[in-house]
Amino acid sequence: MNLLVRNEFMKLKRLKSIYFVFVLSFFPYIVNTVGLFLKKTPYDATKYYMFVFNQYAFLLPAIVFIFSGFYFYIEYKNKTMLNWMSYPFKNFQLIFSKIVATFIVLFSISIVNHVFHLATLWIVFQNEQSFSDVLSMFLTSVLFTVLSLCVIPIAALLASITKNIMVVSIAGVLSFFVMTILLAGNVSILFPFSFIYRISMQTFDYEMGYSDFALQAGGSAIFAAYILAALIGLYVYSKKTRSY
Repeated sequence: MNLLVRNEFMKLKRLKSIYFVFVLSFFPYIVNTVGLFLKKTPYDATKYYMFVFNQYAFLLPAIVFIFSGFYFYIEYKNKTMLNWMSYPFKNFQLIFSKIVATFIVLFSISIVNHVFHLATLWIVFQNEQSFSDVLSMFLTSVLFTVLSLCVIPIAALLASITKNIMVVSIAGVLSFFVMTILLAGNVSILFPFSFIYRISMQTFDYEMGYSDFALQAGGSAIFAAYILAALIGLYVYSKKTRSY
């Protein structure tokens, strides 16, 4: 598996879109940090954190969906998927290695983003925020990132089934709107990204999460079911691919 993941890293390094994703991920940080220094009305630390986090929270799901789908889609576009059958590995191992590599790359980009964001917050507001406050913010951001990246198998399955990057891209954009619509209510547990936002924010501000443990448990179970179903779908698809 290590060999397969390293091979995927080599492929990712050749993708120019990865650099675009890196720059795009910093958009919320750049816009709000510029506003922090230019705006006449001063921000407080919590407002600055929430402005960046909220914009990033709406941007990341689209990035995860579109980039992950694109990375799988190019295997079909370049017809390299046909070469998989000649590899001395099971097809699902090859698919899973792409998921792992994509997870690690996007996670690394996000961590750099969070470090810049919270380092800036600490420097500007160090007299107002304790280290434990900043650590709580960091953990919230990291939790949101990790859970969001767990959705990669869903994007991979959609790309594998449709072999159409437009379908995956539209799904990524629509996820933003669905997340926004469902976010405020308890029905948010039914949609992965709205649940991820609420459960992540609960580590920073308990009132923004789910006060009822049944909702937390139910949302976690539904979220896990989405990911498991996607992995099973990819496994079944890998068997189909091997039979060609």
